[in-house]
Amino acid sequence: MKFLLAISFCISTFSVFAQPMGGMGRGMGGASQTGRFYGKVLDSTTNKPMDAVSVELIASKFDMAKRQRKDTILTGMLSQPNGDFSLENVPVMGDYRIRIMAIGYKTIEKKISFLTPEQQKKLMEAMMASGSMGGGQQGGDKAKAQPNMMETLKKVFGGDMSQLASLGDKDLGNYLLVPDAKVLENVTVTGNRPIMQMGIDRKIFNVDKSLAASGSSAIDIMRQIPSVNVDIDGNVTIRNSAPTLFVDGRPTTLTLDQIPADDIQSVELITNPSAKYDASGGTAAILNVVMKKNRKAGYNGSVRAGIDSRGKPNFGGDINARQGKVNVFASANLNQRKSLSWSDINTAYKASGSYPANTIAQDINSTNNGYFGFGRGGIDYFIDNRNTLTWSVNYMGGKFKTDETNNMRYDSFYNPVRTELGVRETESDRMMRNLGSSLSYKHNFAKTGHELTADVNFNQSKSDGESNYINQLYDIANVPKDRPTKQINNSNTHSTYVVAQTDYANKLNNGMKVEAGLRGQIRQFESSNNNYVYNYGLDDFLLVPSIASNYKYTDRVYAAYTTVTGTFDQNEKWGYNVGLRVESSDYNGELPNIDSSFSVQFPISLFPSAFMSYKLSDKSSLQMNYSRRINRPNFFQLMPYVDYTDPLNLQVGNPTLAPEFTSSLEANLSQQFNNNHSLLISAYYKYSDNLITRYQFKGLNRISKDSAIYNTWINANNAVSYGLELTSTNKFTKKFDATTNVNFYNASINSSNIKENLNNSQLSFFGKITLTQKAGKSNQWAFQVNGDYQSKTVLPVGGGGGRMGGGMGGGFYGGSQAAGSNGYVNPNYGMDVSVRRDIIKNKNGQGYAGSLTLSMNDVFRTRLYNATTASDFFVQNLQRRRDPQVLRLQFSWRFGKMDASLFKRKNMKGEMEGMGEGMNMQ
Repeated sequence: MKFLLAISFCISTFSVFAQPMGGMGRGMGGASQTGRFYGKVLDSTTNKPMDAVSVELIASKFDMAKRQRKDTILTGMLSQPNGDFSLENVPVMGDYRIRIMAIGYKTIEKKISFLTPEQQKKLMEAMMASGSMGGGQQGGDKAKAQPNMMETLKKVFGGDMSQLASLGDKDLGNYLLVPDAKVLENVTVTGNRPIMQMGIDRKIFNVDKSLAASGSSAIDIMRQIPSVNVDIDGNVTIRNSAPTLFVDGRPTTLTLDQIPADDIQSVELITNPSAKYDASGGTAAILNVVMKKNRKAGYNGSVRAGIDSRGKPNFGGDINARQGKVNVFASANLNQRKSLSWSDINTAYKASGSYPANTIAQDINSTNNGYFGFGRGGIDYFIDNRNTLTWSVNYMGGKFKTDETNNMRYDSFYNPVRTELGVRETESDRMMRNLGSSLSYKHNFAKTGHELTADVNFNQSKSDGESNYINQLYDIANVPKDRPTKQINNSNTHSTYVVAQTDYANKLNNGMKVEAGLRGQIRQFESSNNNYVYNYGLDDFLLVPSIASNYKYTDRVYAAYTTVTGTFDQNEKWGYNVGLRVESSDYNGELPNIDSSFSVQFPISLFPSAFMSYKLSDKSSLQMNYSRRINRPNFFQLMPYVDYTDPLNLQVGNPTLAPEFTSSLEANLSQQFNNNHSLLISAYYKYSDNLITRYQFKGLNRISKDSAIYNTWINANNAVSYGLELTSTNKFTKKFDATTNVNFYNASINSSNIKENLNNSQLSFFGKITLTQKAGKSNQWAFQVNGDYQSKTVLPVGGGGGRMGGGMGGGFYGGSQAAGSNGYVNPNYGMDVSVRRDIIKNKNGQGYAGSLTLSMNDVFRTRLYNATTASDFFVQNLQRRRDPQVLRLQFSWRFGKMDASLFKRKNMKGEMEGMGEGMNMQ
């Protein structure tokens, strides 16, 4: 009876002082004694908000008729597009259960309450001890009891009345829904967000699980992702093709080395995109970099700082604040870098006509110093439950200086042999800037799965640089020959990239989902390269118009798509996704120096895709897919004018190039053995028609009147690549896990239309592994090892990249091989290690907020790029090493407060006065 009286008195007391407090949150206004539970629902696989998820609040009530307790649903709702839910008008006194359900996900059910059991116990004890349990006071006794109640509440809450003020407005935090054998998007999850999560159509890499990522760039993250191969220069390939880079699902002008790893939440690898995605890219996969953004109520963020073994520091931080309808986020990073590289290039030219055979040997040492800064910011405005507006902006700026020494030896095989020595000193300064912004809108209709989105993305980048060259020739006795040649190159580029897209999705009553969208992109690019040669007679540098390279172009791509997703049977074992994309594009190019222009109009093309899946069991699924994509020739490959910038390596485009079309087939088997082990087996086949590839021929250099090698592009017959890839995640113990990826593949090119019986192919193997070991009572120690191995493989054959960069001395330094040549990369391997120690505990004693990370790349100094190329004109060997054994120490600290009334002005004196008035205090 005393307990029931205590509960009754508490309820009446809350009812009395609820009025002047403005409602104790949102739900306790007026004379009510109710509160509000709120939180967010996220997909545990992608950490993205989930809309239309069922959220129910359950209470256990006593059924007088049956004389037993039964569960009753007090209230419920569907989560909003941003994942938010809010359960209103809930009695403050009581214990409840929250139930969260979504089709294809495991149900969450947890106990919740406004008061902790300890607070409830203290409240009862304090009220009884203070005499507040007397009940029935009248007149003066009532006035006396009310001040006693104030003292009681102070005791319960330790004198902190701000806790009482927010008692009826409780943030439950984030609930992560775990997928459960979902058709078409079957994702296997082991534990809490492992390093790699595998889906049928993509792999998701969680960056926060990578120890080596802290204080580095996105390139270091790519070294750990299965299927992704990164060479020593940071060039990324997937299944021997360069991928298309997205940021937050949209194209970008940023490069991977310009994106700080600390700003990345996850990386999604899509090996065979459907019709929903841009058809450009040919055989390329899509790498989607998902940036960090937290929409929890209150504020949270982190700060970090580090230094490497070359004395270069880095600093960074991010913050997120959420109040009501507004969510604001911002981050900034500043990194200093020092990069060292060493290269040896040996090129042997075959005799031609009156010219004897000759060789050029180059020994190049390069040092690059500089910095780059990266900042992001944005705001989400939740207009209402169905409409959200988001604006974001990012800025990257950097400046680098390069000092390079190239020691050369020229041997011409006359009789006798003629030998010359040369030294080329280069000093280069380059400044770069990139500004990006996006505006997006999302509308959710009343029906689940019915939504409309629209967004505009803008990217603008600039780059300015100056290079100073001094060339000095020596005879075999190392005596200078004539005066040195001095040259200055001034270059600048400017590009603008705009993408507008709208998408519509509707889930029909029969379970079928229809999606459709429109997309338009416009890219404008301008480049200016002016070369000046020093004239000793005039004691000045003079512009050489014949080797200037100034151009600008505009390319446009317009697209529309539709996809249909559904299942064949009621048990949803068979699933499908079919789609069709339509695209058209055109180029307009201009060369102001020679007052010339050209344009190319590509016809409308169709790009179908089809995905079929079958659920073998709750832990196993099979999927097959097909897609068609395109690789359009770019401006540099089409430009029909000779670039004389490098007299040993002349460049000219081919305006007759046709687009390259690729058909891709994949079969995937996903198997979850238990909660600790999973395996994804992928077999793939790609066929490219009209392959765009480099091509070399000899001709007359119109400037020097000598014979020269010209580099251009041509359509070869076709190319074929196929392989078998296995990716596994294994949690051997609670503290030791591994992610392993191996890929056996073959790539070949048929160039018989260029040279009879020419077919170059090579069977290759690529593998990598990530091992993570935790230690300590609270897992405050973590060790991570990343290793990779690349067997002998052919050089990439297809093109589609940027400018036709070629080699020093006419080779393929830093590039791909040409049709009519044989090129391969020798085996290479490397290992990176990291260790992290959590050092600062959270205030509540649960977990850690600070950490120190020590990492080293290429521990055994084994990553050596060694490539050989042979053509009708020369044989070249390149060996290059860059930045081995760099040690990095990084500190990070995370902070935050989940406060739903973050931006509300608090006047505790006013609140106390209001409480007093409400309790009739004079």
